[in-house]
Amino acid sequence: MRVSSLSDPRVMDLISTYFVPVLVSRDDYQRTPRSEDEKAELLRIDRECARRGLKGGSVCVFLLAANGDLLATQRVQQACKPENLLPLLQQLIAEQKLRPRSQEAIQASAAQPAAIAPSRDRKEVEGPFLHIWTRLDTGPNYGLGHDRVALSVAQCQAFLPPADAKPGTSWNIPEEITRPLFQYGYPPFPQWEAKDCKVQKGTLKATLAAISEDEARIQLEGEMLLKFPLGRPSEGYITARFVGLAREDRKKQTLTSLMLMSEQAEYVWYWQGKPQLRKMRIALELGP
Repeated sequence: MRVSSLSDPRVMDLISTYFVPVLVSRDDYQRTPRSEDEKAELLRIDRECARRGLKGGSVCVFLLAANGDLLATQRVQQACKPENLLPLLQQLIAEQKLRPRSQEAIQASAAQPAAIAPSRDRKEVEGPFLHIWTRLDTGPNYGLGHDRVALSVAQCQAFLPPADAKPGTSWNIPEEITRPLFQYGYPPFPQWEAKDCKVQKGTLKATLAAISEDEARIQLEGEMLLKFPLGRPSEGYITARFVGLAREDRKKQTLTSLMLMSEQAEYVWYWQGKPQLRKMRIALELGP
């Protein structure tokens, strides 16, 4: 919904003016366990839906009164289309005779952007972070997938050229270094557990492009084949060819930048024995 209804200015204007939006994830991936109060409230809403015969579920829009009464629901399959959610909001505003909220109230209830937590796969941060973004270019728009993975000193050092390297010198980044990074190249789907993805192939070749007393510039190229657990028994596969650049601070002997990009990645899964193809883009970048 973030890339459909919740990006529609008409919907967002009504929500911010007449409602207090709250996002609650039913999936506990990459987050701390929910509180007992939150569990109880979700259970109360679910029971109220069942008692009144309202549509609910784990992906649903719930409209509540200030006292907690459940007023209306709309499943995400419908609410993701502005032409469905907009009339529901307008109807509720009219029926409940809702008054516009003041700008002060809107600003006071606005949540601050949540900090991106590092991957749970690494408990100790030894170096910088690698950001991995994925996007599907065809079919329904699921937005942009984003993971943030801590890099170890050993992973950073693997991208640096040998001490006596000259321009044109090439070396292979070991697969034990690349596999944990390519593991996050999955599409932006509800399956968020990178540990369930299996890297079938993850090669990366580095070539020293230029070197001076201050810095070394490295060209990168590689390939990835990632097995993605879309569902049982269906499996998806992502294939990608990468190109990129890296820089080393020669005096500090540290990796200062790293960028990898695949603009023609493909995600293939099978339905009734027939391949279903989706074009993808994948980007990896060193950052805070």
